[in-house]
Amino acid sequence: MNDKYLQLFILPYAGGSIASFRRLTDLIDKRIDVIPVEYPGRGIRAKEPLCESLSDLLGDAISYCKKRRIESIPYAVFGYSMGTLLGYEMLVRRELSGELKHFFVAAEVAPQTRALELRQEKNPSDEIVLQRAKELGGLNEKLLKNKRFADIYLKPMISDYKHFFEYRFKDDFKKIECNATFFYCEKDTAIYDVQKWEQLISGEFEYYEMGDDHFFINALYEEMASIINDKLTSYLKG
Repeated sequence: MNDKYLQLFILPYAGGSIASFRRLTDLIDKRIDVIPVEYPGRGIRAKEPLCESLSDLLGDAISYCKKRRIESIPYAVFGYSMGTLLGYEMLVRRELSGELKHFFVAAEVAPQTRALELRQEKNPSDEIVLQRAKELGGLNEKLLKNKRFADIYLKPMISDYKHFFEYRFKDDFKKIECNATFFYCEKDTAIYDVQKWEQLISGEFEYYEMGDDHFFINALYEEMASIINDKLTSYLKG
């Protein structure tokens, strides 16, 4: 007999894995079935080839979630940076069956804004990807010199980041019907661009400014887990 009352699907940022969110997921209420998505080419799927396109990455994430979806209980989705765009596309296409309760958006502007920004840039070289990752606060200089680290972490990150530039926003959408919580860092994603998510979602919205850089989850996972628990436990029965 299933003792869970709600499912939470977690979609990581570019280069991220299940391990990237372990400190957060360990703190989620035990009545919630937490399902971090593992993209190919890392973590427990390290032996699988990396996806060749953003479409492949999205399709894989959708398949991963569908296989684990329990239709008899409601669900929520948490996306971080690139994972937020994948989560949005999954939800706007109504890929998962059952009742959607909540969408957690972390470190990402609205997709219509992101698509415009990406269109203005050329596909980046590996060097540019690494430089931007450093600027976002996601890379340790010492680890960059470690070949094993480079093989395990940098290859997936570079691959994901380049796929990010393939994103195109379609404006013939139907609004996602659920409540939404937004985690953002003003230095990374301006509140003005985050608030544009309200054009795409029909529900109640709450905003939480977090930390000093793109990867605020690393320092503030406890605070984020507390907020997530507060939102999701309000939907639980019993």
